[in-house]
Amino acid sequence: MKIDYAYPPQLAQYLRNAWEAVPSAPPLVEQAHLERVLTVAYQASLLREEDRTVRVRIVVAAPEEFDAQQGPPGGLQPLIFEEELPYTPEEVRRLALAAKYHRAMIGVRPLPERGQCAIWGIMQSGPAWIQVAQGGRGPGRTTPTSALLVRVLGPGRLAVGYGLSTLAELRAGEVGGPGMDLLGSRWVSELFAGAREELAARHAIDRSEAEHAGERWADLSPDLVRAVSQAMVRRFLASMVSAHHGGMVILLPADDAVERAPIRLKYAFRDDEPRRRYRRIILELMRGLARAGARSGMATVGSGNYTSLQDDELSSLRDAIFEMSQLIAALSEVDGAVVMTTRFELLGFGAEIVGDLPLVQHVARALDLEAEDSVHEPLTADGTRHRSAYRLCSRVPHALVLVVSQDGGVRFVTTHRGEVTFWDHAIEVLDG
Repeated sequence: MKIDYAYPPQLAQYLRNAWEAVPSAPPLVEQAHLERVLTVAYQASLLREEDRTVRVRIVVAAPEEFDAQQGPPGGLQPLIFEEELPYTPEEVRRLALAAKYHRAMIGVRPLPERGQCAIWGIMQSGPAWIQVAQGGRGPGRTTPTSALLVRVLGPGRLAVGYGLSTLAELRAGEVGGPGMDLLGSRWVSELFAGAREELAARHAIDRSEAEHAGERWADLSPDLVRAVSQAMVRRFLASMVSAHHGGMVILLPADDAVERAPIRLKYAFRDDEPRRRYRRIILELMRGLARAGARSGMATVGSGNYTSLQDDELSSLRDAIFEMSQLIAALSEVDGAVVMTTRFELLGFGAEIVGDLPLVQHVARALDLEAEDSVHEPLTADGTRHRSAYRLCSRVPHALVLVVSQDGGVRFVTTHRGEVTFWDHAIEVLDG
C-alpha cells in the first residue's frame, strides 16, 4: 500500500495492519498511544541539535520488562530516571545526544491517560545489534518481542517494528513496508553464480587432495560463500554511507565485458595477484572452515554456524575480508567509480564512464526484490552519478552498479528484463 504525503497517523494504521498479520503477534499499544509515539518521533526528526540531525531509537515498554542485572555486550542496561520526563519532541532531541543511535535507546511507556506517554530513562544496548545489518557476526541482544521499537533515521524518516524486525516505514512522504535488502534477491545471486561455482570447483580439488593425504574436512553449505561475500558488500556500503561523500562501485561480469566496457580508469591496478586477493582469501577461508568444522564435529558448515568456529587462522582471514571492504569504501571517496569484477577482482578506481552511450529517457523503479512490479520514472530528479549508472547499464546489460548518494541513499542499478532498472536498497548504518 502506498499513501502519498503520509504522516504518523497513516504510519500507525499501516503498522497495526502489518503487526496483526504476524502469527502469534503480541498485543500492540492502543491506537491513541501509538499515534502519539509516532507523532513525537516524527516531529523530533525535523529538529536539529547543535546542527546535527536527530537520529535515535525509541523503545516503548515498561522498565520492569528489562533485567536490571544485564548490560552490554550481552544484554541491555536499563538506566531509569528518578523522575519521568514528558515525551515531547524537544526532550527526544536533547536525549538523542546521550542515547546514541547505535548504542542506546530512549525508554518510553504509555500512561493511563489516553494518548499520553512518558520517558522513563535510557537503555544502553551497545552496537552489537547492528552488526547483522552491516555484515558482522551479531546479532546482539534485542528488545523484547512485545516492545515497539521506533527508529528515527532522518528528517521525516521513521522505521517501526520490534526486535530486529522492521514492519513499516515512513520515508519521502510515503508509508510502506520495510526497505528492500537487494542482497537477498534471486537476480543478484544469479549475477555472482559463476564466481561461486568457480570457487566451489577449486575447493573440491583442495578437499580431494587433503582427504587423499588422510585429512578430514567438513562439508560446506552451498550458501556459505554467498553469505561471506554479502557480508563484505554490506560492510563497504555501510562505510560509504557513513562517509557522507557519495560514491559508485561498478561490478562487471566477465573478462571480455571488462575489456569492452565504456570505462576510463584513472587509477588502474596492474594485472597481478594483489588485485585478486579476495579470491585467495575466500579459498583459504573455505579450507579453514572445512578443517575447523571437522575438528568441532560438524557435518556441514553453513551460513548459520560458520561464525561460531574460532581459531587464529579464521580470525586472521575474517580480518582480511573486513580490510577488503574498508579498502573498497576508501577508494570510493575519490571522484569517479571503483571498478571490480563479479569475482571481486579489484581493477581500479577513479573511473569515468565515457563514450557515445545510449541516451536513457526513463528507467524502471522496482517495487519488489525481483522487479515483478515496477513503475517508469523520468530522470529529471536524478544527479550525474545516477544518470551515468543508467547509461552504463544500457550498454553493458549484465553490469551491476551500486550508487551511494551523499544523503545516504543506496541504489542498485542493472538491466533487468530488457530495461534499465533500479532498486532502493535498505541498509543500517553505524554512524554517530
